Amino acid sequence: MESMIILVFIIGYFFITIENIISLNKVIPSLLMASICWSLIMFLDIPVFGFNNKDPKILLLFHLGKASEIVFFLIGAMSIISIIDRYSGFEALRDLFPTNTKRKFLWIISLLSFILSAIIDNLTATIVVATILKKVISDYKERLYYLGLIIISANAGGVWSPIGDITTTMLWISNKVTTVNLIKRIFIPSTLCMFFSTLVGSLMPIFDGFIQIKKSKLSKFDRKRGFWMLNIGMALLLFVPIFKTVTGIPPYMGMTFSLGILGLITNMMQKKDFSMEEVFRKIDFSSILFFFGILLSVSSLESLGILYNLSHWINNIVSTWKLTTFLFGLMSSFIDNVPLVAATNAMFSYPIDHEFWHFIAYVSGTGGSIFLIGSAAGVAAMGMEKIDFFWYLKKISWLAMIGYLSGFLYLLVYPFLFL
Repeated sequence: MESMIILVFIIGYFFITIENIISLNKVIPSLLMASICWSLIMFLDIPVFGFNNKDPKILLLFHLGKASEIVFFLIGAMSIISIIDRYSGFEALRDLFPTNTKRKFLWIISLLSFILSAIIDNLTATIVVATILKKVISDYKERLYYLGLIIISANAGGVWSPIGDITTTMLWISNKVTTVNLIKRIFIPSTLCMFFSTLVGSLMPIFDGFIQIKKSKLSKFDRKRGFWMLNIGMALLLFVPIFKTVTGIPPYMGMTFSLGILGLITNMMQKKDFSMEEVFRKIDFSSILFFFGILLSVSSLESLGILYNLSHWINNIVSTWKLTTFLFGLMSSFIDNVPLVAATNAMFSYPIDHEFWHFIAYVSGTGGSIFLIGSAAGVAAMGMEKIDFFWYLKKISWLAMIGYLSGFLYLLVYPFLFL
């Protein structure tokens, strides 16, 4: 009977991976997979294990609560980003590019992507910087090279922050990592990933020459208001992990608090123009429901003990957990890293802040840059600029691999640096 659940999961996962080939939004197989897996467990009365309870309905409710923590965290974060965008906070960033060479401009947008992704997540950072890029670089071919390195930098920036990547957020909310230790261990390798990829990429002939950046068309008042709203929104996002550390409150409650504060400030500023309904309309609920479906699908395998058995099998055939994480990173380049990390959370029982979880945080994000379809940032960029998969494979993937390896090597030698 368990084989039926596994088969449903494999079929659903297969349709998720070929989303762009068959033009089927991945939220559809994700939700169907979750509902069918849990329906089969209850209909066939398959024994389940977990949370000291063998009642599948109570166990489903438990996993629903865990998944909802991430869902409401994402809704709050996306709402804050929507408010910032509503008042042209990101558009005002265009005025911060004081350069006239393509190479310097590449470094500026790479650093911007790296920093932004740590605060507003790698997907949103890619969309924001790609939108700015389209207004600055008119040549489509040139723009693709910039965009390829933006994907690498955004994914690298997201892995060292608990709110920078959905997979890192999952590890954080699941109490696998703490904010301080995550930043302490992952910031340098993620910086190395971004730095070496950008450094080698900047030597390409495509980045020779000069560039003229036009100022935004915002009025002085709108630009000032945009910057102010950007600063407030960023500060409130950064406040979430601080709030959790000080009070012990779950991250989604901290994000809800930050959203409430920003909504209050915005409502007091713009009583006539501000509308929460407009803010919520811009939220990507498709992605949120995809994460929700994936988390519940993986929880069904966890409840059957399948992931527990799989972890033992992996430990028996792989000599060290460091090799396991390296292989997981390569897998995340073509397999969506959200279900991969969700499964990893359930498969392994290493204590909080164990090196294993820091390695997983790094490889799941940066490994997704190797192939265009390996990360939400890559998929978003592909949709925005119609990037060809094989063009990316030929021109950008090797740069992503250089970055991935540089950061991973640092993680390997880190314990020996302070002997």
